[in-house]
Amino acid sequence: MKTKIFLVLFLSGLFVFQFSGNVYAESSGTMELVKLLTDQLDVTEKQAKGGAGSLFKMAKNTLSANDFGKVTEALPGIDQLIQSAPEASESKGGLSEKLGGVTKELGSMKETAENVDRLTKVKDQFAELGMDGNMVSKFIPILLDYADTKGGESVMNLLKGAW
Repeated sequence: MKTKIFLVLFLSGLFVFQFSGNVYAESSGTMELVKLLTDQLDVTEKQAKGGAGSLFKMAKNTLSANDFGKVTEALPGIDQLIQSAPEASESKGGLSEKLGGVTKELGSMKETAENVDRLTKVKDQFAELGMDGNMVSKFIPILLDYADTKGGESVMNLLKGAW
């Protein structure tokens, strides 16, 4: 969240000092989510932010812009979490790439392979944060519960479909 702060001090009616600048503050909602993750999963704040960010980034890349807009509206601050996600190392030809030339009959297999590739990327990001890939399955229920609490069942279902 970007907040403009103006500070003007007056001393006996005389202008003394003026400060104008940008201040960036994390949403209290994001910090609430980070605390949930650190408390329930025994992870560091950096791991909680990066892990949640990795999963939200996956959702952003999976959902339509309109659907992801509904998620960000319901869960303010997740853009900061996405920025906390580490870059995943590029894999050498994922499963979806190997199915790239396959005929239309295998289209659903290719879609499944793309989902596997996205999940593999998230697991790689978790590894960059010093967490085992199995932690992904521990993050997801907490994030879904948080989404349900803050954004309702429709937002939770959008994320569930993306993960």
